[in-house]
Amino acid sequence: MSSLLLLILALVLCAFLRFYQLDGYGLWSDEFVTLMIVSSKSYQELIQTCFEVPQPMPPFYFLANKWIYGFFPPGEAGLRALSAAGSVLTGYLLFAVGRALFSAEIALWGTLLFAVNSTQIVYAQNARPYAICLLLSTISMFCFIQWRRQPSWPLALAYVMTTALLFYTHYVFFPLLLIQGAYLVYCMNWSRARRPGQNALQCKSWLKLQAGVAVLLVPLYPQLWRVVHARHSLNWESKYPAAKNFLLFLDPRPLLWGVAAWLVLDTTARLMKRFWRHRQNGDPNPERRSLDRGGLVLLVLWYLLPLGLFFLLAHGNGLNLFVERYLTLASLPVFLTLPALALAFSPRWVGRGALLAYWLSYVYCAPAGFFAQKGQFSQGVPGGNEWRETLEQLGSPNLQSSLFLFQSPFIESNRLDFADKPKLAEYLSAPLHSFYVKGPFRAFVLLPVHWWIENPPHQQFKSEIQSRLMAHRDFTLLATQEFWDRFEPWLVRQAEGKGEWRVISSFRSSGALRLKRLEWIPRQMPPS
Repeated sequence: MSSLLLLILALVLCAFLRFYQLDGYGLWSDEFVTLMIVSSKSYQELIQTCFEVPQPMPPFYFLANKWIYGFFPPGEAGLRALSAAGSVLTGYLLFAVGRALFSAEIALWGTLLFAVNSTQIVYAQNARPYAICLLLSTISMFCFIQWRRQPSWPLALAYVMTTALLFYTHYVFFPLLLIQGAYLVYCMNWSRARRPGQNALQCKSWLKLQAGVAVLLVPLYPQLWRVVHARHSLNWESKYPAAKNFLLFLDPRPLLWGVAAWLVLDTTARLMKRFWRHRQNGDPNPERRSLDRGGLVLLVLWYLLPLGLFFLLAHGNGLNLFVERYLTLASLPVFLTLPALALAFSPRWVGRGALLAYWLSYVYCAPAGFFAQKGQFSQGVPGGNEWRETLEQLGSPNLQSSLFLFQSPFIESNRLDFADKPKLAEYLSAPLHSFYVKGPFRAFVLLPVHWWIENPPHQQFKSEIQSRLMAHRDFTLLATQEFWDRFEPWLVRQAEGKGEWRVISSFRSSGALRLKRLEWIPRQMPPS
């Protein structure tokens, strides 16, 4: 009963931190794509859009989010509600995995650490598939653990369905199959509980499960081939990982406090033990908890395989996917590994004290620290409120003009082939179709991400833009400061002494976005 009560309290805390001010931050660029997809007129159109956007996404998350979003008025909270609810359910599934691998106490500590983790709060308050992927991957892992110990058709079916749904949500979570396969090999060859006579049978059963997953994924194969064929279009991360990046999901400062508390308490326990033996020839606290080595091996594989694979891809193949959101699968085992180690290698009260010190230190450094700074329990979405602030200014009379230029935030806009592709143009201009823009919106012209490119297609595109500017004689530009730093000198060069473009009104967001209205001022010719 006490474990159930503590679990309920941990999940209540988890839910509070994730649903608190779910609309506290405005949407960021990728969330606008989510909004565009879930705003499709029908589910059929939604699926078609998922297969047509430049970075193809499997449709399950968007189908579920469209249904959920229909119960809410337009806004950030409704768009993110599915992620927040999925993250809370992940907390419960993490408890189930921890209890299956170790014990209810380790599972409770894991859920408590998960509840306050600021990275998990960010993904829970983000209208992207990652929180739902964590939920499905945890269900898949729980079914796998239970199936390996006691195979049954219900567990096999649940495993196949949840694993297939995971890939219908996001492809980047494919290392889960490698983790499970590697753990199965370990159990058949090196585990203390290995059963040599059943290895061949379990191996055949495992292959049948993978075949079931493969069959269910058949409708995705054309899209998956496109992703593999154009994989280097995902290679936008310029900073390549180093060895220290393997500590991506470990928080050094709270960890140091936890280790320091463990050393102090463990030393105190040893001194007490010596004193007690000397006085009464006994042991005041003989209770230590043995650690399931197999469970620890699974957690190590769960953490290191995704990081190691993406590390090797970056340095070997040149495909750099080593970014936090693509690696978030590796974040979950951390929450179980820390309490498993703390409670296994010391008396219970020592491990509990060290975990409490770590938990309090982390709360102070992360969620409480962020709340003191921003009124939120996490670092927030990329860009914060810059899109919301900027798009809401588009209705300002001072920024109205006959021509509106919009620098798309998406890398694919550099291809410049969007003029005769309505779906692509809609994708690239997704922020302009959001609920931030009030009333009917005037026509716009898309600009590429980088203005410094000087190849023939870009030169022709810029020539067309110059003709439009001189035809309208005033325009409004929405772009980043980096873009403006390149665009302004180009305007000066195009003027060629005939006049100048003068900024007559501007807006600067809290981030990098800028709104500027410019007007053409012709040069006054001297009297003859």
